[in-house]
Amino acid sequence: MLLQAINRSWQQLLHPRFRSVFLTAVGSALATLALLTFALNLYWPESYSFGWDWLDEFGDWISSAGFWSVVAVGSYLLFPGVVTMVMGLLADKISTAVEQEYYPNRIGTRPVSISETLWSATKLTLLMLIINLLALIPYLLLFLMTSGLGTLALFMAVNGYLLGREYYEMVTARHLDRITMNRMRLTYSGKIFLGGAVMAGMFLVPFLNILAPIVGAAMMTHIVHQLGIPDAGTKEANI
Repeated sequence: MLLQAINRSWQQLLHPRFRSVFLTAVGSALATLALLTFALNLYWPESYSFGWDWLDEFGDWISSAGFWSVVAVGSYLLFPGVVTMVMGLLADKISTAVEQEYYPNRIGTRPVSISETLWSATKLTLLMLIINLLALIPYLLLFLMTSGLGTLALFMAVNGYLLGREYYEMVTARHLDRITMNRMRLTYSGKIFLGGAVMAGMFLVPFLNILAPIVGAAMMTHIVHQLGIPDAGTKEANI
């Protein structure tokens, strides 16, 4: 089931709606980074003075190097986060495109408010940021004790749970009420977690992490439909 969901998601990656979401998210991330770089440039000192003549000669170079280092690190940390948040806001379009292609008799029609969508995307972004910051010390300890394998396992477990749960809710909110959605999540928690773990693995790979939210939304849509949505209408023969 999971392999089929992954395969179908990658096959549909060039769908016009997928491209639209991707370009919107990347454009938003680039605009955000450009704005932050501009604001940082306004307040960044043009040169540093250390009180030693031999070192002060390099003050301009040190300032410039520091500025671009901060920009580079900030871009690496912020870009995936901004892309993830924007794509989370647009996940509904991805799910609709998948359902129109593979599950035309079970397209989600339950209205989801903008505030609910915004809260869901913001919650996921903040949870991933806060929990992974809190896990920095366990990550480091496991890295030293297990040569990195423990760190990888903990990262996959924590973020697999978060991503699986949140993307599951993004998809099923278009079909089910909250009570039914939670009951179904508890019933199929293992399979939902595996989908989230695949997404977490994608987030570890540079450049692939930019595509992870799109592939994740599409993959979770397949998983949810293959599990079976209660009272969702005619069952599709190709599942």
